[in-house]
Order: sequence, then C-alpha cells, then structure tokens
Amino acid sequence: MTDRARKSGQIVLVLAFMLLGLLLLALVGVDAFLASHRKNRIQNAGDAAALAAARWQGITLNALGALNLAKIDALCKVGDPTANPAAWDAATNICERLTALQERIAFAGPLRGFYAAQRAAQKNGLDEPDDGMAALVAEAASRASMLEGSELWPEKAEDYADMLRGAARDGVFAGADNAQFFNFAIQANHPLYSKAFYEAVAGEDWCWFYLHGGMSDLLASFSGWGDIPFAGAGSPENPEFFGTGVRTVRGALADFNLDWTEPQTRAAVRELADRNGCPNVNDFTLQQCGVVTNRHLAWVAYGPGWHAWNRMHRSDAARLPLVSDVKEKYDVQGAFAAARVRQLLEPFTPGVSRRVNVWTAAAKPFGAIEERTVTWNGEFPLVTPAFTDVRLVMLGAFDESSLNMADREWVTHTRDHIQPPGSVAHANGCPYCAVLKKWEDPAFRAAGAAWLAENGADQCRRPTGGGAPGGGTRYAH
Repeated sequence: MTDRARKSGQIVLVLAFMLLGLLLLALVGVDAFLASHRKNRIQNAGDAAALAAARWQGITLNALGALNLAKIDALCKVGDPTANPAAWDAATNICERLTALQERIAFAGPLRGFYAAQRAAQKNGLDEPDDGMAALVAEAASRASMLEGSELWPEKAEDYADMLRGAARDGVFAGADNAQFFNFAIQANHPLYSKAFYEAVAGEDWCWFYLHGGMSDLLASFSGWGDIPFAGAGSPENPEFFGTGVRTVRGALADFNLDWTEPQTRAAVRELADRNGCPNVNDFTLQQCGVVTNRHLAWVAYGPGWHAWNRMHRSDAARLPLVSDVKEKYDVQGAFAAARVRQLLEPFTPGVSRRVNVWTAAAKPFGAIEERTVTWNGEFPLVTPAFTDVRLVMLGAFDESSLNMADREWVTHTRDHIQPPGSVAHANGCPYCAVLKKWEDPAFRAAGAAWLAENGADQCRRPTGGGAPGGGTRYAH
C-alpha cells in the first residue's frame, strides 16, 4: 500500500469519527431543545389543568351560595309563618328541594372541573394519558357504593359512579394531586406519610432532616415507628377529586358562631343578602320569619379546611420564606385544585434512557370586596356567591399531607403497606418500601447523623428570601 493510499484511509477514518461526533452533538442538541420545549409544554398543561379545575370549584361554590341566599329570600318573602302557615310550608318545601339540588351540585361541579382539567391538559400539548390516575378514578367508581344515599338523594352512589366515569370518559391526562378518597386520605403528621421524607432518604439529603423539626433527632435515635396514627378519609359531602370542602349544616344560622348575638347574626346575613340582590331580605323580615333561629333548615357552610393561611404568615413556625404576609383578600385557605401531569421523554441520543417529566401546579378560587376576603372571614362560614377570581398558588403553602394523591404507587403504599397502629409491610416492587428498608439500616442512619453533627449548622440553612415563581418554594439543601 502506498503512502498516499494509507493517508487517504486515515483521513477517511478521521472524517468518519468527526462526523459521528458531530452527529452525537446534534442529537444531544435536539434532545436539549426537546427537553426544554416539553418542559414548557408540561408546565403550561399543569397550570392550565389546575386553573380549569379551580374555576369550576368557584362556579360550584357560587351556585351553592346562591341557593343558600335563595332559601333565605324565599322564607323572608313569606314573613310571619304563623300568619300564613300554608305559604310557610310551601316555602320550607322549596328549601328542602334546594338543599337536594345543593347536594348534587357539590358533586357535579368539581367533577365537571375534573373533566375540564383533562381537556385543558390536552389542549396544551399532552398526548399521553396518565394510566395510574385513570386506575385511581376507576377504583373510586367501583367503590362508590360506600356512599350512603339520603332521603333527598337516594341514588347518590349510582349517580356518583356515573359522574366519575363521565369525567374520565375521554381519557385522564391530569391527575388530582389533592384527592381525598372515601376509603383513605392522609391527614396524619408522621414521617411515614411524608413523601419528602422518602425523597430525603433516597437522595441522602441530610439537610432535610436538619431543617425539619425533630427529624435530625429521629435520624440519631430511631428504634422503631412506635404508634403510627390512622389516616383519615374524605368527606362524603364532597367528591374525591377537586372537592370544595363544604359541609351541610342543619340548624340555626345563629349557631354558626356562638359568640354572636342574634342581632349580630341577622346583620351578617342581611349584609350578604344585600350584596347579592335579595329583594325580600331586611332586618324586619329576617326577625319576623325567624330564619336565623330556625333549627330545621339546612345550609351549606365552609368545612374545617377553610381558614386563614398558616404557612403564608411569617409568624408561623413552619412558615414559607416570604418577604411579607399574604394580602387580606387572599388570606383564605380552602378549596384548591392541585393538578399533576406527566410526560415520557424519549431521547434521540444513543445510550440515554427514557425519563418521565412530572409537573404539579395548584390553583384556587378567591373572592374579595373592598380588598377583604368574603369567602371566609373567620366568623360566619355560610357559603355565598362571592367567587370572582382564580389564581395559581404555591404548592408549599399547603400541608404536604394533602398532596401527592395522583401518584398511584404512593397511594397504594400509604394505604396498604403502612398498617397502624404499629407495623409496616415491605411489599416487593414498591419503591417506597425499598426506601424504608434503606432507612432501617443502622449504618445508613449513623452516616447521616455523623454528617449533620459535623456540617449541619454550616451547610443547612433555611432561605430568607421570597418564594420561587410559578407555584413552588424550595428549601435549601
């Protein structure tokens, strides 16, 4: 072989390697572009799904509140029940029918929001359904018989199952990450029910233990789980997905706040009625018909989940790192929609494995008049048609135990593998059980405790700045 031929062959080989390298660089560039594009798309899909669900929560609350006021207006129109008992009986019969309608709306509205969330996610580019969430919806439909029918709604279980199937009819693309299942819901403050605990153990994130009160002590002195609390369950007055957190109260409006006198309660009811254009309601008719003190009428009120923010205030021990407290018109924690979306990323670069992108966004309805909240004022929890705004909110502002319920593996683990009052079953194939096995290794915990003893005070600091944009706040790690 001549030198010229040998050199030509070497040049061809070098060019081939160069072309291969350029091709790999091109594929990496394509993957980077697609990853960025899909990240934006999945974030848009999650935000849109959360907003769609929260919008229907607001619509539902407005409808329930309008029917509350319609009852008051109808009874005030009759006036003195002793003067016209037939008219009073007719009015109270109407109120019972409106109560039955409220019971149905409390379920139908949020599930219409669940359906709207799926369509919003699809319109924003998601084309792969979430099979895990679809399975959770199917499970909910299969156990709908747990719901007891009432005199006003005897077919409640059958109707609820039909609503669920209708909500998932065209595919499930956005999960309800704050679902409250009738047979299970996490409401317990315990490490076994904290997904962040499992993530910290899996990633050997020792700072998490330092920054969460008592967790560093658990790392150093763990000897067993002790008394594991029972988790609660969702309210049968709300659907399991995107419920509004309302409850039906049968009794006197004057009993809503025992610190109020009857005239104070009448004044609060009159203000709500005046604001919403109820022509028959005034102080005289309220006093004459006795609607404020009547113990046989039913009203839709905000449930215990409706209250002022805790972690959104700087005075709270578990506060978010906020610069200032939340404005009064937004100072209400209650119904919210956390939507979780996922998308599989198929890379072009050889040797790079597939991965799943996950995004969770939260949104909630608000209502305010003259810059103050009217959806819950800490005093009179009667639901009224006051919801005019829907906003994305930070996930960190909510209790962690109310989230992650669109992850079927997490639901299965916390429902079936944690067995109060004192045992944990290690199921094969469960990633969370595998994390617990890692935690139970004394050498693992000793390594973490030793690292914290040497580095915790210097390297684990809670940030003092504002929260991150777009719905999430991260602590330092």
